[in-house]
Amino acid sequence: MNGLIPNVGRLLICVLVWTFFQMLASSALAEVPGTWYLDAQLNDVAFIDDRHGIAVGDHGAIWQTDDAGRQWRQIPSGTDAHLASVYFTDPQHGWAVGGHQQPYSTQTRGVVLTTSDGGMTWKTMPEQSLPKLTGVRFEDTRHGWAVGHGSHMFPTGLFETTDGGRSWRSLPGTQNTHFQKFAVLPGGELLLAGVKGNLSLADRGGIRKPTILVDPLRDMQDIVVAGSKEATAVGEGGLILNSSNAGTSWEVIAPGPLQQTDRQVDFYAVERLGKHVWIAGDPGSFVLHSSDGGKSFSTQKLPTTATIRAIFFRSETTGWAVGSLGTILHTSDGGQTWTVQRQGGQRLALLGIFHDASIIPYELVSHHAGSQGYLTGMEVINRPMPQTGKSRPPLADALLHSGANVGHTAWQFPAYDAQLKLTGDQMSKTWDAANDGQGLTAAESYLVQRIRQWKPTVVLTDYADPTGKDPLAYMINQLVLRAVERAGDADSFPEQLSELGLVPWTVSRVCSVVPEGQNGSITLNATQISPQLAMSLSEHAGVSRGIATSQLVDAPSTLELKVLRSSGLLEGRLSDIFTGLSVPAGKGARRPPQQMPLVDLAQLQRASQKRRNMFEMINHAVKDEQRGALLLGQMLKLSEDLPPARSVEVLAHLASKANESGNLSLAADMHHQIVRNYPSHVLAERSAAWLLGYYASSEMQFLSRGSVEFATPTAPKEVPDAEGAEEPSGIATVSFDDPTNYKSPTKSPERAAKLIAELNQTMPQVLADPSLAFLLERLHAEQGHSRQGESYIRRLLNLGQENPWCRRAQWELVLGRGSSQVDAPAVAANYEESKPVLDGRLNDRVWQTGKPVDFQAGTLSPEAGAPPAAMIVGFDDDYLYLAIRCMKSKNFRYEAPGQRARERDADLQTTDRVHIYLDLDRDYATSYCLSVDYRGRTADSLSGNMAWNPNWYVAADQDATTWTIEAAIPFKELSAQVLQPGDTWGMAVQRVIVSEGTEAWPASPLYEMGPTEFGLLQFQ
Repeated sequence: MNGLIPNVGRLLICVLVWTFFQMLASSALAEVPGTWYLDAQLNDVAFIDDRHGIAVGDHGAIWQTDDAGRQWRQIPSGTDAHLASVYFTDPQHGWAVGGHQQPYSTQTRGVVLTTSDGGMTWKTMPEQSLPKLTGVRFEDTRHGWAVGHGSHMFPTGLFETTDGGRSWRSLPGTQNTHFQKFAVLPGGELLLAGVKGNLSLADRGGIRKPTILVDPLRDMQDIVVAGSKEATAVGEGGLILNSSNAGTSWEVIAPGPLQQTDRQVDFYAVERLGKHVWIAGDPGSFVLHSSDGGKSFSTQKLPTTATIRAIFFRSETTGWAVGSLGTILHTSDGGQTWTVQRQGGQRLALLGIFHDASIIPYELVSHHAGSQGYLTGMEVINRPMPQTGKSRPPLADALLHSGANVGHTAWQFPAYDAQLKLTGDQMSKTWDAANDGQGLTAAESYLVQRIRQWKPTVVLTDYADPTGKDPLAYMINQLVLRAVERAGDADSFPEQLSELGLVPWTVSRVCSVVPEGQNGSITLNATQISPQLAMSLSEHAGVSRGIATSQLVDAPSTLELKVLRSSGLLEGRLSDIFTGLSVPAGKGARRPPQQMPLVDLAQLQRASQKRRNMFEMINHAVKDEQRGALLLGQMLKLSEDLPPARSVEVLAHLASKANESGNLSLAADMHHQIVRNYPSHVLAERSAAWLLGYYASSEMQFLSRGSVEFATPTAPKEVPDAEGAEEPSGIATVSFDDPTNYKSPTKSPERAAKLIAELNQTMPQVLADPSLAFLLERLHAEQGHSRQGESYIRRLLNLGQENPWCRRAQWELVLGRGSSQVDAPAVAANYEESKPVLDGRLNDRVWQTGKPVDFQAGTLSPEAGAPPAAMIVGFDDDYLYLAIRCMKSKNFRYEAPGQRARERDADLQTTDRVHIYLDLDRDYATSYCLSVDYRGRTADSLSGNMAWNPNWYVAADQDATTWTIEAAIPFKELSAQVLQPGDTWGMAVQRVIVSEGTEAWPASPLYEMGPTEFGLLQFQ
């Protein structure tokens, strides 16, 4: 490969990579400290007979008993995956399944364990690129099923094996979803319980349509059958459903004893034997029991409040329940009384309550939970609206990596993207819609319940900015302070005491996270090395944040906190949030002291400091156009001494910054290093996708048309022999002043073909990604393999009509046959020879002959008072023309027109603006984005590359009720190809009004429209 890295250096790096390859193969996840197993949440339990049982849970925890649970002992699992389900077909043969959420990615990774000695030993089945699994059942030692997340290679979330779990296939289906649990009917049909209220039927032919979608806000969590046709399913918000016809139809059952609290209870577990039904969940202070098949229920009290995740009954009298904090409960009288057989803790020391998973201080969690053993949980009171297409963030997985115990996002408080910065009143209205018009009251009651359930010593929450910059954070802060006050008052929400069995609780201290750059009363140094974690807090927390946000984020080195309330008087600064509070180790809210691992603290400190320095150098180098390339080019050498997981993070950060700054050649070089040398790392998939876009996208190739690469390095400098002189590195120095070191980039089809061949061997799951199918089709077509390229498009047809990639595949197949009659949202660009005068007044001929296209509902709708907007598109031989007219919002304050000079890439995040997306080659992966606000100020980018700065022309005008823009975009700024009659581009246009919402063409509720939202722009 020609590029920045000299040949000798490349060889040295390969040696270093393979030295650490086995260390890297388990991804970026850290090794789990031993004491974490004691309070790891248990997710399932099964008894082989009356005495032998197995419970499985987080961090690969497996507990085994051979005396009906009087004693439980830990069994090595060989994995740190979160085990979700266990099943035995006979006393010897059993399976356990689970998996990981991948950091820096939306993808998951599954694991399958098997035992042939009754659970005494377990072995991991070979890696099969399975996604995370959540349920498993076998009918014999060879044939079984599993459910879980969908993935590129296994899209439906339902899997079947016929060889005992050695290999799995994805059963077909017309829906793409995430199933939590399933049950097997006597005839072999499957009843599936999934997210967004999904209850479905399946057989060996695949998944049928859902028989019912109960509530898109509430996930179904568990399902069980009794006899040939009876079934019960449970879910969030107190959902209980019964079926008497094998799941063909369902009846919603009211949980009778929970008259006032049913919507605040989440049911995770159901068990049924004949007419006896047991249901439990969160809070885990009670079990609902029915003796008439679920027609009526009574309450059975539990000696805990920890969440119950699974129930198993051997008979109508003998059963077990397992859940959070390592809890195992037992009953021998049908649930009338329950006793604790084991538990790793009774309550939480720290409970965080935030409005967004991305702002949780994971460094603090790594410090207090991961290092110091404080039992910790985090609650997010803000879940994505279903219509946004976003799922709840994998908060539990992120926090488990940091050593915490509980991560939960409440279902009943939906919201649009936080970046819209909606007001508190607007947010409360969305909550009202989900809570019978009582959103704020429901939120306060819910927070009081969580405090009473978990009994935290310290509560941590959002910062209440007095300037109102973040209204939602301010609202959460005030709700938390109110809930803390009322949680200790027995007269507040008394139904929680009478119906749920919760008791008042007094919180000792309330703290908030202070924004970066402000001082608090507590400072946490995130760069400090944790011996327990064998790395710095920032390094450890970075993976947790990467799981929660799917991004590689460079966090600040210090964290400031402020004490809002505290029992007792406090003076001056505190050393940490628990200063002066008694939470003894080994008691109910803190782990016992763990043995310190043998680590070289000085070496860890040097490596951590070096990593921080490198990130800082990268950030500064990108801003230095003259010396930037030289500094960035040294990162490969500097990263050699870092552990592989840290080294690949540095390279990924460098690649990202290089892309943002417009140095695409350097970005490609770094991504190649990651893909070739670190194929097992989770960041390699992202690098591979970027490279495919780099080679296939006409926009990317047009942007990099003038770039150069390094042809050969200059010779290494001679190092004179001298005492104390360092050994030569073997890496040649590149001279940036020598013109012989530059050449034109290697022809991309050749490098692309080599990349695809590499991916076939090392990362086949990348080539199965639907979002890359059009890139792969383009690359194969360039190499003369059109039929093979088209196969990538045709396989998308199997995803079903509801899938946006399937619809785009249909468009492309029609357009590929030369037809312009496509069943797709389309805008016709009108040809006009006379050029408009750009003054913002829309009185030119091109606008008079063009056809206006109205924007459609996004997060705003006409019913909600959305100010209408429309556009007209025209063109001539030189320019693409756009006219957009927007009715002014009554809630936004517009500035009068000024004479301020236009700047490059203005900050438009706080205005009323329009984003214009153009995908010239319809690869549905990379696109131009041109933004303009009501004042005519502009910004532009190419798939995150802010260095793309085209010369385009804009005029704006406004009156009392409307604002308009006229834009002329030269074709020569977009492509080197001459526009031909009948050409079709991908296109979307979105209007964003800060603190209000969005509207778009085509209709989209997303804050940032992506390729799956695009329509077509047709030139006539």
